[in-house]
Amino acid sequence: MSTCMLCLGSNDNPSDNISEAVTTLTRIFPDIRWGDTVVTTAEGVSFSVPDYHNRAAIFTTTMDISSLKSLFKEIEKACGRIASSKSTGIVPLDIDLLQYDGEVLKPEDMESAYVRQALSTIR
Repeated sequence: MSTCMLCLGSNDNPSDNISEAVTTLTRIFPDIRWGDTVVTTAEGVSFSVPDYHNRAAIFTTTMDISSLKSLFKEIEKACGRIASSKSTGIVPLDIDLLQYDGEVLKPEDMESAYVRQALSTIR
């Protein structure tokens, strides 16, 4: 089993989209431990967008990194994510695999304030 860390983010219908993702991921990974939802302003965006709702989690799995990323993309699409979401600044759902079995996959994200804040709420 590999221990993984993820962070969800949404600034388009965030309550429903994060709730949908949490339900789906909890069904797939029954041992998942969720932190609280943290609301933050967008980082690194030069135009005005709605605040992001972020939620982090830790779970174990036998899935490999590639399979996890594919699964996360399918969940994002089910919540309305399209290829242009990032460029428009309106993101229905973003699921980032931050860490896999101790290996940090997104070092920049791990340093960001919103991820650190979301991770700090996991019990």
